[in-house]
Amino acid sequence: MPLRPRQRRPERAEQYESAAYRDLQARLAAAVRRLREEKGWTQEEAAHRCGMTTRLFQRVEGEDVNLTFTTLARLCEGLGADVVQFLKPLK
Repeated sequence: MPLRPRQRRPERAEQYESAAYRDLQARLAAAVRRLREEKGWTQEEAAHRCGMTTRLFQRVEGEDVNLTFTTLARLCEGLGADVVQFLKPLK
């Protein structure tokens, strides 16, 4: 079954396409992937340790999610990282 595109409010469409939003998503995804790979975890194991579904974890790494603070907190706890590590500029 193919995934349907995310439903987003039309009045916010511009925000989701902004350079700042895309940059934050890319930073977060890269940091999550790097931390997971450093630990030698699969996406499934990392998702379990972060208390979320594998699909949500995959969407985080795939830059396809607008995170809530609760999801960000679960990532911090599960990966043993400070939120600052997720927002460092990409090199």
